Amino acid sequence: MAFRDSCKTRCGAAVLLSLALVVLFVFTTAAYAKDPLLVPRRLSSTGDSISAGIDVDYYGQNANASWVNGYYGFWEWLFGYTNVKSHNQRITANWGSSGRANYMDAVSGADMFDFPGQTAQAASQSAYYVTVFMGHNDVCQNHPWEIPTDAVFEANFRAGMENLKNGLPHGAAVYVLAIVDIKKLYEVAKDKDALGIIDCEVLWATSLLDLFPCGTMLNPLNTEADRLYTQGRNIAFNDILERVTAEYQANDAHHNYYFTTLPFDYQFVESDVSNLDCFHPSGQGQKTLSDRTWDIGPFRAYQKGS
Repeated sequence: MAFRDSCKTRCGAAVLLSLALVVLFVFTTAAYAKDPLLVPRRLSSTGDSISAGIDVDYYGQNANASWVNGYYGFWEWLFGYTNVKSHNQRITANWGSSGRANYMDAVSGADMFDFPGQTAQAASQSAYYVTVFMGHNDVCQNHPWEIPTDAVFEANFRAGMENLKNGLPHGAAVYVLAIVDIKKLYEVAKDKDALGIIDCEVLWATSLLDLFPCGTMLNPLNTEADRLYTQGRNIAFNDILERVTAEYQANDAHHNYYFTTLPFDYQFVESDVSNLDCFHPSGQGQKTLSDRTWDIGPFRAYQKGS
């Protein structure tokens, strides 16, 4: 009898402990479960001149050739413009045109200081899918001392991410891309000719007069040590983007955050770089950026329009 009483006590305690563990597991799982991804019918891009499609088929902003917001219709076909098969086009191909919205919030020349303003726009647009490709102009200053500190860069990035966290519909996706390896871009493009007639290094030499962007990399008076310093800031900013994005992914149950190092890791070739300015992506570069980022992004399972 004493044995049975002891067993009852022990067994009852074990059952209660098991039930408690089950409840704890269910509660913990529920607390960290993500809201399911929304169909990305409402697209917003935040960023700079790359997302704005600068200098692809002609000088200036060429929105139809943006890797993320691009489109391809009759006029683009008629004038022989590049079909980059953008994220915007792929969304329509996979889910149709009903309820579609495509917002270009990226602005040429923008840096991380502008990110909170752009994300406030994306939130006001109730975007379901937001891309973040920002920071190139933080690295690309006229002079090294103008590059922001890690603390300033991170504070601006966090302010923008807070806007997205607090303003986007539940289930929205935020896709953060690393800053391109600007030193690698310099090394690949320095042997190109702009318009087939002007050596790119001659064009870049105008950075001496602050007439061409990114003197921190392209100034002809830079030493290798100078360029390695700028690349180091490039890498440090990417580390911040990756770390902060992972933090939001871990702590926000209502939105889905993704980060990729692909733009930094990608091995450029000359044809990826614009023949107009030797610095921004060409049509091929924009198309490759669209292909590669879609294939590892939030909606990689959907391949219509590729």
